[in-house]
Amino acid sequence: MPATVEHVSADSDKHSSDVTAVLFHNNHVFSAGGDGIVKVWSNELQLIKQIVPHEAYIYSMVADSTGRIYTSSCDGTIKCLTNPLAGDECKELLKCNDEIECLFVDRKDNLYSGDDKGIITQWIDQRIKYKFNVVEQVRSMAVQNNIIYSIRENDLTVTEIIEGSASGRFMTKASIPGKCPVKLCGSCTDDGMYSYAAILTRDGLGVTMVKNSRKDHYPVLWTKANAHSMIINTMGASEEFLYTAGYGGTLKQWTELGGKEPTLVAELTVGTPDVCINSVAIGADKNQLYVGSSDGAVRLVKFG
Repeated sequence: MPATVEHVSADSDKHSSDVTAVLFHNNHVFSAGGDGIVKVWSNELQLIKQIVPHEAYIYSMVADSTGRIYTSSCDGTIKCLTNPLAGDECKELLKCNDEIECLFVDRKDNLYSGDDKGIITQWIDQRIKYKFNVVEQVRSMAVQNNIIYSIRENDLTVTEIIEGSASGRFMTKASIPGKCPVKLCGSCTDDGMYSYAAILTRDGLGVTMVKNSRKDHYPVLWTKANAHSMIINTMGASEEFLYTAGYGGTLKQWTELGGKEPTLVAELTVGTPDVCINSVAIGADKNQLYVGSSDGAVRLVKFG
């Protein structure tokens, strides 16, 4: 099945540095960059506005159900854009000496942040509730109910928060060899549990699919070695598909996530061979993907 680039942001509207994060939320596209800027786009990538929450490289960007956008940066801050579609208000939640490399918002709109010292912080109503020391740098993270999945260059750690604990006690439930990022994927139950968690192999070229089952102790379903010829940098997921992308501008769509091995559905090279794809986000349907890359541009790719 072919894949095509349907829309590209105008050269005059691009980020002046890498696009580091892309979101699709409330029928708008949000991109964050190494220039410290968040840009707001129409779903056809017409620039609507831009906000400058940071003066340095933005590591991560997430949204909650109310439309608030959270960003973290190498400047040691977490910022909240309270209503980016209607105004430019930017609230600082935290300023520290650590590098906050990833953010995640759960189904209850609780914010989680992970830093280079291995500290995961849980925020409720924009206030710190708990801190968990998972020892190793947190480059990527996902949370569902009381389970935290965190990963850096080596090994996915599955951590269970002890429910009912007033002090935020936790236990490590599994450690699985691999490399960031981590992406929850497959079908999702009514209580917010996804079927699988995808991570990269340690060389960054392959993908490992983990069954998201505490009862079964999080077994590996399959490993697709050499899924790419160059390092994979980011992943996106819908119920049916997993998307992988990275260096060389290569973007791939996979299905049969719960089988013995995945099936490659389509692939596309985005931009020139020296482009690196840093972030992807599912669009209005499962076959639309917004792509942010090292050339500062945002693209809309259509599969099928």
